[in-house]
Amino acid sequence: MANTTHPLIAAALAMPKTHAVVTRFADGAERRHETRNLASANTHAVGERRKIGKDLISRETGETVRVVSVDIIEI
Repeated sequence: MANTTHPLIAAALAMPKTHAVVTRFADGAERRHETRNLASANTHAVGERRKIGKDLISRETGETVRVVSVDIIEI
């Protein structure tokens, strides 16, 4: 079976990333999520902002970290 991508999906994947959501932690670490437009960045940032001030378990280290800020930047 041939692996083909639908033209609409291919066009969406070809679009450049224009914005990023940057989540900063109390230990100085940062996590970036790049998006294709400001609307997508705002949508992602809503969920990230809910975590501000909460202690979470880091995916990378397994340690407890605290989210201190979430920013949207233009790439």
